[in-house]
Amino acid sequence: MSSWFRGRIVAFSPQVAVAIGLIILTASCGAIGGNEAAKGWPDVDFGVSAVQYRDTPERPLYVHIFAPDDIVDQRGSVLFFHGGGFARTRVEQFEHQARAIAANGMFAFIVEYRVTSEGTSVDDAIGDGAAALQWVRDNVETFGLDPNRIAMAGGSAGGALAVRAGGEPDAYVLFNPAVDSETEVTEVATIAFHSREDQLVDFASVETFCAQLTLCDLVAFDVGDHGFFNTEPQLTETTELMVEFLLANEW
Repeated sequence: MSSWFRGRIVAFSPQVAVAIGLIILTASCGAIGGNEAAKGWPDVDFGVSAVQYRDTPERPLYVHIFAPDDIVDQRGSVLFFHGGGFARTRVEQFEHQARAIAANGMFAFIVEYRVTSEGTSVDDAIGDGAAALQWVRDNVETFGLDPNRIAMAGGSAGGALAVRAGGEPDAYVLFNPAVDSETEVTEVATIAFHSREDQLVDFASVETFCAQLTLCDLVAFDVGDHGFFNTEPQLTETTELMVEFLLANEW
């Protein structure tokens, strides 16, 4: 198993190729319940199944499920929460990463949550995140999941939601997370990806957040603004490093 050190910073620049444990992400992933289109908000079609995990006054909330082809017991899993400043729904944001998770033998759940443009609050969104984690915990036997290998992941506001939802997950995977030194966090293995050029969430705030943790890697990129991981080549680089981190921690 690889070791993850406090405040370790791995720097990337446009001239430096990622050269550690690259994983080919060409395998297809299966879906629970066949290839029916997911019918969650806003009627996105992931080509996978969607299951309602919570009913709210605004709308039902779904998790979009990405499953490995070869389903065996005690799989690791990851819940993904999209960014958007808690104001916009971008539920499809982490489809690429979710498919990579499934291609490498794990379960991925892309989680819908309410946003402030629906007339709800940030606290409502955080409550949705907590409910989603509890739903996965309640269904570990249904999906054959390891109850001690459930990670929370998210980008920007979704990264903050993943951390603030509580529930004692077993790892965090964070993409330009909107966190700071005041953010309370469970002491678990963590990897955070951030750009030094981010004009929305200061790099130093994430560096300070990560330094609070005993088991945190901050992977620093020298290119790209906020949301840098959504486009190539950083999309592939961060996805491969995410998978490597999870496999190194026995997901």
